[in-house]
Amino acid sequence: MKKILAEWKKLITEQTDKDRILNKVRDIFFGAFNSWEPEYTMLHDEKFEENFAMLKKQAEEKFDNPEKRNKVIRGANIGLSLYWSDNVNHGAGSAGSAEYIIRRKLDILESFLSDDEKNNLKSGLMEQIVDSVRKDRSNVPYPEALAVSSGVINGKPVDDAYMTTEEAMDRFVVPVLRSKGYYTSPTKTTKPAAQTTKRREKPMDLADMMAQMKKFGRQ
Repeated sequence: MKKILAEWKKLITEQTDKDRILNKVRDIFFGAFNSWEPEYTMLHDEKFEENFAMLKKQAEEKFDNPEKRNKVIRGANIGLSLYWSDNVNHGAGSAGSAEYIIRRKLDILESFLSDDEKNNLKSGLMEQIVDSVRKDRSNVPYPEALAVSSGVINGKPVDDAYMTTEEAMDRFVVPVLRSKGYYTSPTKTTKPAAQTTKRREKPMDLADMMAQMKKFGRQ
């Protein structure tokens, strides 16, 4: 009985530790930062402010609608990567700025992880999270105006919906994770369309050839 209880406690502890890591990845790396959270101050370093100033200028030039322009600027200010991207409809940044903000969020996540948690993520857990996020998406779009469903981690949708889209995963998230050792599997490539090949006909023997010639009136 004692052995069973010990194994059960170990299982509960391991699951609790995993849940703690999943929640950190969801809320920090795939999350949006509020001004009252410590992550917010860490996100707003000098380079962030420089890039953010450029984004605001570009948003003012790109969007005539003040409501739309203010929404993009507010979203970028809390780390939503869609607004930092070169998205035609909603972005006011660039591929470089989107990669920067995602890399910055990974740096912040690492500052909240223990060495054991980092090792767990680098030993395959982060890849499992990414693969799960690709498949497990909420039915409710978030943000609603973007009509984008959000990836789900540990039963809850993430705040930064754009980071869980196939586009962002392939262009930014996986490359950033790979550069820091959190993703090691080969890059998934689109399977090429099957090429049509001519069916190799079985050579006719003499009897078949004679039958065909007779059929078409050649004998």
